[in-house]
Amino acid sequence: MRDENKGQKSDDVLNKLMPDILVVERILGGRTEMFEILMRRHNELLYRTIRSYIDIEADVEDIIQDTYVKAFQKLYQFKNEAKFSTWLIRIGINEALHRKRKSKKHKTVDITKENGTLQIADMSFMNPESKSIYKDSKAFIEKAVDALPHKYKIVYMLKEVEGMEISEISESLDLTNSNVKVRLHRARNMMKDYILNATNTRDIFEFGNSKCDRVVENVMSRIRDLEA
Repeated sequence: MRDENKGQKSDDVLNKLMPDILVVERILGGRTEMFEILMRRHNELLYRTIRSYIDIEADVEDIIQDTYVKAFQKLYQFKNEAKFSTWLIRIGINEALHRKRKSKKHKTVDITKENGTLQIADMSFMNPESKSIYKDSKAFIEKAVDALPHKYKIVYMLKEVEGMEISEISESLDLTNSNVKVRLHRARNMMKDYILNATNTRDIFEFGNSKCDRVVENVMSRIRDLEA
């Protein structure tokens, strides 16, 4: 029994270290259950991508699931000419834009600028203690990011939050490197320095634990239905 447990743990470690393209090959070869590896590996990136276009959390999770199902159905089309993450981002963006076209309830937040700085909200009614708590919270940073127009928000999210390279972002969004840099520069200018320094932006819009498990479980169930 111990040997079997050791073997299972060894397989789990190898699977986690396996490059995406090899995981894809095994899925296409019949190891459907290994699609869960790709989901858990890219859940946060996909969540942050779609969250750049859609503000309603329930809709975001629906779109994530639809994206994964579509990716699974089209997996044979992935040729490793780009990173799997780039290929997945494109599908996710298309799904998000499709949802936005179908619904009138998603609206772009207007931005007003004064003296070159972003005016996120009128906090004049808050007392000093409330302002300090609000500025130090992740929710405050997320609100600031949400205020960005979508074309700037997605670039900011992928670069500053997800840490992707300019070249990978340009490939994912079908933009030139210079266009990505311009949008990123404008997005940064829209953010106040104290917002950027308020907390570690790598920690915002997290997609783990129960959210991650829920999406994985739902998608794998839908995949099993497709194969039935």
